[in-house]
Amino acid sequence: MNTRRTFLQTAVAGFAALFLFFWNKITLQHLNTTTPKKYSFPFNKNKLVTFDDEFIVISQSETKVYSAHCTHLGCRIDKMEGNRLICPCHGSEYDLNGKVMKGPAYKNLTELKAQISEDGKTITIES
Repeated sequence: MNTRRTFLQTAVAGFAALFLFFWNKITLQHLNTTTPKKYSFPFNKNKLVTFDDEFIVISQSETKVYSAHCTHLGCRIDKMEGNRLICPCHGSEYDLNGKVMKGPAYKNLTELKAQISEDGKTITIES
């Protein structure tokens, strides 16, 4: 009987580990990109925060671009309250430098490379 119990415990632990492995792969897969892509769109330097489907453009003393995907489960961040970026799914909050202020997210937003055109009217983002 002790052998049966040990076998069942080992089997349950193995299935749990396998489930967690695949769950992690499934939930984080959409955050990984294989080749860099470039996006260009109009830029308004007078607007503090601009939300796009994939990006958050923040124009303070210098312009920074962050991924619009929450680092918790990848929900799109599309709102700001005060000086905090708010994830609508589980309430994670980030400051305007992309740093986590409130969980459940524990990783900062991913900063992306961006270049503003010479005339200042277009921003090109590489992700």
